[in-house]
Amino acid sequence: MYVVRQGDVVVMRIDNHSGELHPMHLHGHHAVVIARNGVPATGSPWWMDSLDVLNNQTFDIAFVANNPGIWLDHCHQLKHAAQGMVAHLMYEGVSTPYRIGGDPANDPE
Repeated sequence: MYVVRQGDVVVMRIDNHSGELHPMHLHGHHAVVIARNGVPATGSPWWMDSLDVLNNQTFDIAFVANNPGIWLDHCHQLKHAAQGMVAHLMYEGVSTPYRIGGDPANDPE
């Protein structure tokens, strides 16, 4: 769980050493790639909400926390997400009436 405040500039590192490709998807926000494999990005900004992360690849991304809620950041290979390749992005002071975790009661999961 990542907890942010509205207006924060959030920097995340996505680091993949799994042996597989992971198409990572951030809900509710657009991020800019600021580095790939430790090399700072140059040229035109690379804005994204989904990013293919190859094995042994690292991305640093940044976004402004400007969309209060509880959001998901997950691998878009849904089998991987169901196995736990998921993070929650939550704004300070925002809550939900839904229980996080447990049986989703959502077929085919």
